[in-house]
Amino acid sequence: MITKELKYGLQATVKEGSVIQLPSGRMEQLKLDHSESCPGWSGADFRLPCPIGRMIAVNVTITGRTIQRRGGADWVRVKLEWVGDCEPSTFSKGWLLV
Repeated sequence: MITKELKYGLQATVKEGSVIQLPSGRMEQLKLDHSESCPGWSGADFRLPCPIGRMIAVNVTITGRTIQRRGGADWVRVKLEWVGDCEPSTFSKGWLLV
């Protein structure tokens, strides 16, 4: 679980079950799974479901300082590290449902 203090005394927390929204054209929303449920590799804190039925290793860092109201819900900006297995990690941006 990762918690960050935001402006105005608010907090955002990344934990198992948190909803991440990816800017992949259709803005799909995925739920985080904790890496302990996928034993055998500890290079990432979380896993995201993949369309082909596997779990993808990911680390999430809260980068936003304020909560944004979008579509009737509260969101904060995050940086996603797609952890590479024997290759460099790649990074992208997204949103975390608060």
